[in-house]
Amino acid sequence: MKIEPFRIDVPQSDLDDLHARLDRTRWPDELPGVGDEFGVALGRVRELADHWRHRYDWRAAEAELNSYPQFVTEIDGQRIHFLHVRSPRPDALGLV
Repeated sequence: MKIEPFRIDVPQSDLDDLHARLDRTRWPDELPGVGDEFGVALGRVRELADHWRHRYDWRAAEAELNSYPQFVTEIDGQRIHFLHVRSPRPDALGLV
């Protein structure tokens, strides 16, 4: 089994594409009076999209995630991405 170091490095072109797609979203009309009976309310989805488009700082999140040692390996034909972070507590229970 080969374990390789990994760093998150999303190309700016991918983030630009995501922003462009969010900007081009065609929002549907919401059925009156149903609220969240048939899924997430349209208003909530629009709030989430606005957050991802205008307030979420991907580069800060990427830097925070990259501050931890990350690796990839293959197990039973599946690529597995994991972090290896030791607890400062000697009696800590391992988390897998």
